[in-house]
Amino acid sequence: TPPNCPVCQSVRTKFSCTGHDRLFGLATGRFTLYRCHSCGCIFQVPIPDGNELSGFYYPDEYWWSEKLAGGGESILSRLERTYREFVIRDHVRFLLRCAHRNSRGRTLLDIGCGSGSFLSVAHRRGFVAFGMDQSPHAVKAACDQGLDVRCGEIGSKVWEGRRFDFVSMFHVLEHLPDPRLALRYAEDLLAPGGSLLLQVPNVASVQARVFGRRWYGLDVPRHVINFSPRALKLLLEEAGFHIRETARFSLRDNPAAIASSLAPALDPIGRHGRGRSRGALLDAVLEFTYLGLVLLSLVPALAESLIGRGGTIWICARKESDRITGSTG
Repeated sequence: TPPNCPVCQSVRTKFSCTGHDRLFGLATGRFTLYRCHSCGCIFQVPIPDGNELSGFYYPDEYWWSEKLAGGGESILSRLERTYREFVIRDHVRFLLRCAHRNSRGRTLLDIGCGSGSFLSVAHRRGFVAFGMDQSPHAVKAACDQGLDVRCGEIGSKVWEGRRFDFVSMFHVLEHLPDPRLALRYAEDLLAPGGSLLLQVPNVASVQARVFGRRWYGLDVPRHVINFSPRALKLLLEEAGFHIRETARFSLRDNPAAIASSLAPALDPIGRHGRGRSRGALLDAVLEFTYLGLVLLSLVPALAESLIGRGGTIWICARKESDRITGSTG
């Protein structure tokens, strides 16, 4: 009997493929993925629980930081920091588009903030920025930059009593066995008229179809549920959210997903997560090779986005009740 879809509960699901941990090699064996032919999502069977995910599938540093890039004063680190801040401005531009229609304030909570690159740029653009992450290493890296970031998982009370004009979850939902819990949690943290910003990989993209089970966006086994636009829309509508802004391109993520699908061994986070330093010179060569591949991937990433099938789904949503009661935000 095929498993029910975790998003729409349809029984119209079918085996899609098996995959293994291509990025880090931490998880042994192969993992089974099913596709739902009703909403289009792809999900693991069986769906792992949260303890299994956090305990076995992630390295200590599952994000970019200056430390991973070789230290804050190295030439490579400075170049990579400049590149990261340049591409993260795309995230802030999407935030600014949403803020343009929300005059209530500019407090922002980024859930799953990593080392705080997005928060730093958002702060410089006038947002009062806060963050949370379940990794103590990430929280320390963010706090070392002077950011107000707290350690906690989805559902924790680290921000109890606070409300924010914007709550963002960039590449978070796909990691969760229960994305509905995350949406309820974000709703509780939103101020009246506040906006929820989401970003997930798009399984309906051209790059997902081209690369199949080798697509970086699947990131087996860390991505538990992989969303199509229809699946994400259904999930949000079920939670009472109304979609106000959408996009299909991320300068940071779409070209990099193509590059890492082509050459996962070059992916910087994957290389550092595997702990395989080959010496400063060779590491620098690998970093520049990867950057070159990302730049070459920019054209196809833009092309797929122009036809509405980009590798990323961006959504800005607001509670339906706010819209109905006439809240203008």
